[in-house]
Parts: sequence; structure tokens; C-alpha cells
Amino acid sequence: MQEIIDFVQRSYFVFAYGITLVLSIIAYPKYFDTHFKYLPAIIAYTLLNEILGYFIRYYPDFSFFPNLQDTRVNEIIYNIYDLIFFPFFFYAYWNLVKDKKHKKWIRNASILAMLSYLISCFFQNPTHTTLYYANALASWVLLFIVILYFKDKRERALPFTQPYNLVFWVSIGLFIFHLFAPFLFLIGYMEYQIWLAYDLRTILHILIILMYLSFCIGFFICRKKAFG
Repeated sequence: MQEIIDFVQRSYFVFAYGITLVLSIIAYPKYFDTHFKYLPAIIAYTLLNEILGYFIRYYPDFSFFPNLQDTRVNEIIYNIYDLIFFPFFFYAYWNLVKDKKHKKWIRNASILAMLSYLISCFFQNPTHTTLYYANALASWVLLFIVILYFKDKRERALPFTQPYNLVFWVSIGLFIFHLFAPFLFLIGYMEYQIWLAYDLRTILHILIILMYLSFCIGFFICRKKAFG
């Protein structure tokens, strides 16, 4: 029972993933044949990854690498997660935008972001630490791509606000989170005392909740014909 209480206190934001996953499945008939058809799988993976990460962090015996005594947290699961999460959205938005110039920018920026993970491995051990420089770059690239998506809409004389379009709400959620998250992650890994002093973990959790709240609104009110 105490383990459950501890989990709720430390990882209350995880419930946002669970609620969003349920809504994504309920709304699935509205977008099952779109470029977001694998979004429920991404959300489910996020949920399982956070639960797994929690147990690895707070229960040392629960580890993929029990022989590595100096590895308190198996950060590799988060690095692997990045290699699935970011390419999913990079590819989805590459398909969603229509302008060939914007497609080229998305392709090049996406390749750069993925290469940064490979380059980071030469300077950081991915089993000991999150590749936070690469993660920050990937976040900024995704932010850039979301902006390109809205720019593409504007150039096609489409309204910025599209309340029944699932992509609109997902984009708003991604924008809110990735506008601030890279700075929080960098501070957390490079200036840990500042992270603690200003309780930036709580701010990060609030950003997660806001992002998934936006997703939930999208799943709840989206219409199939409005997708795009």
C-alpha cells in the first residue's frame, strides 16, 4: 500500500497519460486511417516507460543491468524512448504539411536531430545519463516543425484555430511542452541545485499535464473530416 501512495505522490502526472490513452482509444475511429494512427501506441509506450522508469529509480533491485552497481537509473530506456517518440511526430508532420519547401526543412531538421543522438553517444554514456543535449535539440526541432505546420496552414489561407481538428490540439500541446521543457531538462542535468531550489520538477509535471490535457480535448471533440 505504501508503494502505491509513494507512486501517486511522486508520479501523479502519470495519470494524465492513462486518461489520454483511454480517450485516444475511444476516439480512434475518427483518425485510425490518418498519420496519427499510431498515436495511441505512442501514448501507451509513454505510460509504460514512465512506470518502468519510476520503479527503476526508486527500487534499485528493479534494474535491467543489475551488475552495473554505479548505474542508479537505467537512463537508456529514456534514450530509446526519444528515438521512437520524436521520429513519429517528425514523420507525421512531414506528411501533414503540403509545401515542398517546408517538407524539405522538416526532413533536414529531423535528420539533424537524429544524428545528434548518435554524436552524443561519443561524449556521453547512454546507459548512464539521458542524452540531454540531443533531447533538447530534438525538442527544438519538433517545436520548429509545429510552427511550420501552422505556417503551412496560414499560407493555404486556412484558419489558425481549428477546434475539431485533432492535429490542432496535439500541436498546441506539443508547442506548450517543448517551448519550455528543453530548458528545464538542461538545467536539471547541468545545474541541479537550481533545479532543486526552484522545484522545476513540479513545473515540468505541470507542463506534461497541460500537454496531455490539450491532447484530451482534441480526442474528445475531434471530427474525422476535420483532420489534417
